[in-house]
Amino acid sequence: MAHGITDLKEALTLQVAASQELLLLLAAEHRCIVELDLTGLEAQVERKDGAFARLQVSISRCRQVMATLALELGLSGADRLSLLLAAVATPQREELQALQGKLLELGALLGKSATANKRLLQGALDMVNRSLGFFERALNRSTTYGEAGRMVGRAHRASILCREA
Repeated sequence: MAHGITDLKEALTLQVAASQELLLLLAAEHRCIVELDLTGLEAQVERKDGAFARLQVSISRCRQVMATLALELGLSGADRLSLLLAAVATPQREELQALQGKLLELGALLGKSATANKRLLQGALDMVNRSLGFFERALNRSTTYGEAGRMVGRAHRASILCREA
């Protein structure tokens, strides 16, 4: 059983490290968004994807270790860390609870950071769409009243962007 708990501590520690790395990359991504550094943003997105993949691997490893430990402890269906903690001795339980608390804290921070970055990007895209809509309305007088009093659409639409190959 001691080996299973040691493996769980290692797996949780790796998950904490992967979460911290992802949090740092989200902060760097935030800076790139604010500074309008599209090249840096693209690089940060690639780094973030790699860090997210590493986090997924560490989460998978944690689940495997928890399942093994649950079998060692004779607990069936203990797929959550909270359920395992009740069956672990006090000194080890405190260490595992500290890691669990750190992971919960990091998870909340990751969620807030990802949501903030999403809002920034969505706001920028909304601004671009509003600007394009303004220019389209200003340049494309596509519907007007014809001689018979009906709405008539023009055949050609003006465009800001040149789509030459």
